[in-house]
Amino acid sequence: MTRVSEAVSQREQQLFVGRQRELAAFERWLVAGTAFPEILSISGPGGVGKTTLLHAFRRIAVELGRPVFLADGRDFPATPQALLVALADPGGAELEQVVARLNDAAPLLMLDTFEALSVLSGYLQDEILPRLDTNVKVVIAGRHAPGLAWNRGDAWLKIIRPLPLEGFSSQETQEYLLRRGINEPELAIKVARAAGGNPLALSLAADMVVNFHVRDFTVAPEWRLVVRSLAEQLLHDIKDPELRELLEACAVVHQFDEPTLAAISGRDHVSTAFAQLCRLSIVKPSEHGLQLHDDVRQHLAADLNWRQPQRYNLLRARTLAYYRERLRSGPSHEREWLVVECFFLWSNAVIQQVFFSPAEPGQVRAEARRPADDASIRRLYAARIETTYADELGGGPIPRPEGDQESLDAILRYPGSRIRVARDELGRFMGFSTVVPICQESLQVLQLNPGITALVRAHWSATELATLPATAESARCFSLCHVVHTREQAGPVRAALVRDFSGLFAMGGTYLCSTLLPSYKGLLEACGFERIPAAQIDAWGTGYLVDGYVLDLSRVGFERWIEAMVNGRPLARPLDSAMVERELQAALQHWEDSEWLVRSPLPRMLQTPDGLEADGPAAFRDVIRRTLAEQRSGALPDLELAYRAIEHAYLSNGASRKRVARDLAVSRATFYRLVKRGIHGLAEALSQQRN
Repeated sequence: MTRVSEAVSQREQQLFVGRQRELAAFERWLVAGTAFPEILSISGPGGVGKTTLLHAFRRIAVELGRPVFLADGRDFPATPQALLVALADPGGAELEQVVARLNDAAPLLMLDTFEALSVLSGYLQDEILPRLDTNVKVVIAGRHAPGLAWNRGDAWLKIIRPLPLEGFSSQETQEYLLRRGINEPELAIKVARAAGGNPLALSLAADMVVNFHVRDFTVAPEWRLVVRSLAEQLLHDIKDPELRELLEACAVVHQFDEPTLAAISGRDHVSTAFAQLCRLSIVKPSEHGLQLHDDVRQHLAADLNWRQPQRYNLLRARTLAYYRERLRSGPSHEREWLVVECFFLWSNAVIQQVFFSPAEPGQVRAEARRPADDASIRRLYAARIETTYADELGGGPIPRPEGDQESLDAILRYPGSRIRVARDELGRFMGFSTVVPICQESLQVLQLNPGITALVRAHWSATELATLPATAESARCFSLCHVVHTREQAGPVRAALVRDFSGLFAMGGTYLCSTLLPSYKGLLEACGFERIPAAQIDAWGTGYLVDGYVLDLSRVGFERWIEAMVNGRPLARPLDSAMVERELQAALQHWEDSEWLVRSPLPRMLQTPDGLEADGPAAFRDVIRRTLAEQRSGALPDLELAYRAIEHAYLSNGASRKRVARDLAVSRATFYRLVKRGIHGLAEALSQQRN
């Protein structure tokens, strides 16, 4: 009969996924003979799977015929004698007896939950480890790497081989769910989205599906309690309430430096706290400061949003305001990553999936294209139809549009093109992106792409095209042409490339994109791009429709766009100042008629995204008076007189036009010209405020 322990071990082995890199490194380390001791250090935040990995190590060691001694810091007090007792069973518990037994057996010695034994670091360094033979293999697993505390000398640090653990990749997550019997694609996506990459969270979420038939985690109250429990476990070794409060601020952002942390938390002095954060197991360095591990951040943020939604929204609002100010006043080289940080505040699922792949940040980097990259770019571009396009579109062979390769070649030759290349950690080519500034000289390059050609013609008239700048240096319009990646690491590569050119949006220009792929159509629509029906063509053949999209920030501005997107509001269309002028003239003629003003479209046109500033006749009149006063205060004498003409003619108890002209000391003909000019200027001001 199978014992319970054997059944548990078999079940654990069946559910073990991923960690191939760690397992291979462990096996090489275990069988290697060395003339000096070497400690394998497993570290990572709570729930990341350290104990599960140790059990996998034990199975490998047993298969190789090596005995295993495992001591867990949760099972005994953190005292030297208790440690010796844990290592002694069934032998004696004196130091020399324990050491002799270990040296005689030459086992794999594993110390789990080492953060609970940290006070014994000195005892291990001084008394136990120096007495062990080099053929005794030692593994230490804990939230912190031993090197952070073992700072007595470089000698100890040199014998520690770090093996930090991260959460599951998306592929490992899917494999685990399949082994748990969750094979419905949509349900698996919901589970993965709720649990993130944390193996413990994933296990608990799978339990809820299998045992309690939960299918929607957004409305399952039991899941809230699970997340609360996970958050407490992640923060288990953090007792300082102020540090916990700062971690809540860290959880709403992608990465943070000291100024960012100060702005979000509302504290002036955070240097000491920032130094403390650097030493936490749940925090890791990033390109622009620090960041929480992805799965840690997800669960801390979800827990805060559930417990204190007002505080959660306040922290997000502070963050967005800080990023906007830093974009205004900071150096240009910060623009790209700050825009990406704004995007991170965007809770839209499509944005999060595309811009922020669950893979390790830094796994893929985007950099300027080199001339030697062109051959790789052409090969990958030619193969994309049989690989990534076929993966998404399915069906039979996808026809290649006429001039497809010639279009890419023209972009590669054009000096104004912005071409970026994605590389992995080994420097291998993984993908590329292209953006072409739209100007007179680049139109002949863009016209080789039928989708872009249709979009340009649908968006601009011939007269408007003639006003485009001559060269790329002065361009404020851009064609987002390509994001092409390998099948391998598709998510991280695409995320790196899309994030890389997102800084262009901070310029507040006009952005055009033509695409065949539904995934990119969804991304563009999530970003507020407007689909242009007249630009739809079937350049790829029947059944393969190419759609054209435009995002015009030239009048709306980057700040209004990003604020609307982050807060889940549709991007308001820019107001037509000519229409505003017509409606303003009619509204002024009915200034005292509240019933007429209720029916007027102008108050609704002037409503801001943040609220109903011009809602109702009284509020509408206040907006007009305030805007008129602001325009008068800084106007030149002639325009100031025009604004006074409006005020006297319409806003001052219905005085006659003849009397107003006399009061202003102008003829009636001049008075009417002044009124017309004033209404035009006021309409322009109202349109700019709204846009």
